[in-house]
Amino acid sequence: MSADGGLKHVQKALDALAAAGSPLEALAAARDLRRAAEEVERRRAAEAREAGASWSKIGALYGTTKQNVQQRFGAARKRAGNEPA
Repeated sequence: MSADGGLKHVQKALDALAAAGSPLEALAAARDLRRAAEEVERRRAAEAREAGASWSKIGALYGTTKQNVQQRFGAARKRAGNEPA
C-alpha cells in the first residue's frame, strides 16, 4: 500500500462511517478506519526512522519510552520483512 493509498483507505473508511445506515455498519466502518489509520501510522513511523529520527524522539512524541515504540513499530517492520531481525 502506497502512502497515498493508505490515506485513501482512511478516507474510504471515514466516508463509510458517515454513510452508515445502522449501528453495526458504523461499527464495521470504525473498525476499518482504525485499521487504515494504524497502517498509515506504521508507515509514517518507518519513514521517520528512515529519515533519521531516533526511537527516543518517536517515543517522546507518543509520551512513552523508546522501547515501547520500538516494540510497537519496529516489531511490525521486522514481521513485514522490512528490517533485519
